[in-house]
Amino acid sequence: MSVFEKDKEAMGFPKDGQKITFKWPCEHSWFPSVVADQKYLIKGEEYTVRRTQLNSSSAYVWLEELKSYNEEHDLPFFSLWAFDWEGKIN
Repeated sequence: MSVFEKDKEAMGFPKDGQKITFKWPCEHSWFPSVVADQKYLIKGEEYTVRRTQLNSSSAYVWLEELKSYNEEHDLPFFSLWAFDWEGKIN
């Protein structure tokens, strides 16, 4: 297990395969696609985590239900903080 995986576990990140609920849109991101691609999501809907990524100032999630439309950049991905899940540490 990598250091980042241990950090994600300690921070209460959802696990791969876990259901998460889209709660509120992210209004700002380093990546414009993160904000724009939220048009594919429905508030209150559950989605399945394909994987998560922890960065120094952000966290992202890829969803099983939304297949990649850009393989080179692995899009779409979303701000993890726009979702809620069981075990989330607030």
